[in-house]
Amino acid sequence: MSLHEVTGVILNRRDVREDSRLYTVFSHERGKLEVFGRGIKKPKAKLGGHLEPGATVKLTLARGKSGETITAAERLYYPNLVMQSLEKLATLGFILNLIDCATKLEARDITLTSFLQEAIGRLEKLNDQKNQQARFRMWFAWRVFHLIGLGPELDTCVHCRKALTEKGIKFSPLMGGWLGMECWNMDDKALVVQAETRNFILVLNRNTWEEVELFKIENGAEKAAALITLSEMHHIMERRIPAERFVDFVRNF
Repeated sequence: MSLHEVTGVILNRRDVREDSRLYTVFSHERGKLEVFGRGIKKPKAKLGGHLEPGATVKLTLARGKSGETITAAERLYYPNLVMQSLEKLATLGFILNLIDCATKLEARDITLTSFLQEAIGRLEKLNDQKNQQARFRMWFAWRVFHLIGLGPELDTCVHCRKALTEKGIKFSPLMGGWLGMECWNMDDKALVVQAETRNFILVLNRNTWEEVELFKIENGAEKAAALITLSEMHHIMERRIPAERFVDFVRNF
């Protein structure tokens, strides 16, 4: 039996057998891992409290024939303030779920791991207003698309590569970016985009959160950007991610 250590964020957990759990961890050293917490649900087990989703942890793992098992855990950081707000909790679930769905096992990505930790830290400091949280989720999603190499083409028409005008633009998740008016027939389901919404999408992709947070935009244009974000996310993930249901519940609560 060999022992080694990893540091990362707990993305998910699920019960296996009667008293154990399988944890999904996004680590600096090896990317996404699935590791067992054997006996972790027993009344006297000491490790379970360290392994909540959203926690940054240092784990000692033992590699065996049936997989890797947690033998020791140290919690390095936990976003306690997030637990005091249902809206923030929904955003945390969205963040963790998106990373889980967008990454493959054992695909190391130090930049994405660091960004996840940074985003959780930022979330704890945000106010819990619904509009603020919704904008943060959009910013996070576009940044993830970019970091995993699946971000859309945003500078020219994705089909003909010509420069775009201020009017007559659609967004096509299928094609992977904007379509100019001459290329609308390439995707009948593409969404018509107004200039203000397009500009906001560019800001979400290229600006820091501090700049995105202060950006002024009409409510209708921001809602249109949210629809585009969801369409792009569903196309990349090829499905709705489970956390969206909880986000919907909280927003309608």
